[in-house]
Amino acid sequence: MKVQSLFRIETQLLLGRLLTRSGDQAWDFVVPFALLVIFPGKLQVAAFYYLIVKIGTVVLTPSSGKWIDTHPRIQVVKWGVWLQFFAILAGMVFFGMLDSLVRDGGRESWLSVALFFVLASSGVMASLGSQITDISVGNDLAPSLVAPEKLTQFNSWLRRIDLATEVGAPILAGTLFAFHPAEFPLAGLFLIGLWNLISFVPEYFLLKNVIQKSELKVKVLAQMQSWRETFQINLRSSFADPIFWLILSYALLWLSVLSPHGVLLAAYLKDEMRLPEAEIGLFRGLGALFGLISTVSFPYLVRRLGLITSSRWHLGFQGLTLTIGIIAFAMGSAASVYILLGCILLSRVGLYGFSNGEFELRQRLIPEGRRGELNSLSSLTTTSATLILFAAGSLLPRTEDFKYLVYLSLVAVLVANVVFIKWSSRQRAPLRSAEPVES
Repeated sequence: MKVQSLFRIETQLLLGRLLTRSGDQAWDFVVPFALLVIFPGKLQVAAFYYLIVKIGTVVLTPSSGKWIDTHPRIQVVKWGVWLQFFAILAGMVFFGMLDSLVRDGGRESWLSVALFFVLASSGVMASLGSQITDISVGNDLAPSLVAPEKLTQFNSWLRRIDLATEVGAPILAGTLFAFHPAEFPLAGLFLIGLWNLISFVPEYFLLKNVIQKSELKVKVLAQMQSWRETFQINLRSSFADPIFWLILSYALLWLSVLSPHGVLLAAYLKDEMRLPEAEIGLFRGLGALFGLISTVSFPYLVRRLGLITSSRWHLGFQGLTLTIGIIAFAMGSAASVYILLGCILLSRVGLYGFSNGEFELRQRLIPEGRRGELNSLSSLTTTSATLILFAAGSLLPRTEDFKYLVYLSLVAVLVANVVFIKWSSRQRAPLRSAEPVES
């Protein structure tokens, strides 16, 4: 690969990821707090906002994938980055307008409702732009530019960046958001929004430089479609593709409440198990640290056992640790909740390791002309699984009935193991530089 004047191609891609993820994580972290500043005591407003964003993203995801496959890489990057930029900018404007209106006594007016829906629409556009950029960088540019023998290590660095920003960005964002003078209570939100906007500029020029100077061959585009054809959703061909079973095995893992970052689990630990906030916060922070272990264990096993076997071992490890934890949980002893939490933390090594493997398998196996379509299908299935999970949680009549979601989560993880083993046993396509290295 060609060395650029300042950074190698891999470094530029990773730096772009760091810039955008740090801003995205910070903005997503403070949006619900900003809504509660405007509508104090109205948690359902924040919940409704994210429901609209999730549903909007699900509806537009298949079309965005088809659009990615029918447009040049530079155009995809431009639209992805700048769609996020203007969506965040619009979000800042609408937050300011909504706050001003409510403070002037217009909380119940039709204008406040209209501003809320426009604000949520900007959230949908920001999510869509982020998805387009992620697919372009991680699922198209990376497998096209990074040497096959370096792909596993490159993906491990992507994961480290994601986990580091997941932990660090909210801490910094929380500090900035705490700056809220009485005359301007959303000052912290605007500082974070400005941070996010600034991060998009170097990210765009880094990605543009990579595409223009990497001597990357022109992407073979699928047949150009009209806007009407682009928005016609036909998932039959995607579901019929053998890669769908790989995607499904990963999506099943999203049907799980057993996550240190899960809202439902945190609520159960606080309301039913009476754990203090400090312990719940420590549990959340340790979840990311345990995930970092996979960035070492996964490449290690790939070098010795191969990509598919390493993925199987990590997914199996997740299933085993959760089985042990849930057996202890079902016994209902005094220490059972801590055994469950410890097993959930251990399971993160398996989850993130398998996530790395599933991601790399998509990079290697999906043909260039269908990367947008099939990787957007992956986003669609995981987002749909999240919606199903929250819908199931909303139907629980009592907090103690959360245990049924715990058991359902274990079933989903075990089924994911079966689906992946069945899919991977049928693979005959060679995976370059993904086979074990003789010692």
